[in-house]
Amino acid sequence: MKKVYVSIIGESLVDGDGDKTEMVTEGEYTMRGGKYLLRYNEHLSDMDDGCTTVIRFDENSVVMSRSGNINTQMIFETGKRHVSHYETPLGSFTIGISTDVLKKNIGENGGDVEIKYILDINNSAQVENYLHLNIRG
Repeated sequence: MKKVYVSIIGESLVDGDGDKTEMVTEGEYTMRGGKYLLRYNEHLSDMDDGCTTVIRFDENSVVMSRSGNINTQMIFETGKRHVSHYETPLGSFTIGISTDVLKKNIGENGGDVEIKYILDINNSAQVENYLHLNIRG
């Protein structure tokens, strides 16, 4: 495991209203089984127990698993829709992830990942999302 800095920019758009979040955190980055893995912890507030996020970069997809106060596995694969269960302290629901754009430029020293996707909740409300990750040693 190599210590890295992870810069995360997330944007969501619902009915024309946008929300943007930015975070920089420390993480661990490694190669296992021929695939790069990134692991970091997220805390939304000082009173939040947070969650651990592990991202696996496959050849044609990115798999994001979260455990802690949020439990889910999100699969991003261009042109495909994946369904997952999403658990929070306030309740659980089903999400669908339809990925429009997945660009990865990563190697042994980190790199950049850009994902544009539509998230639907319980097969209804749709949210346009953009996620950019920058990993650097």
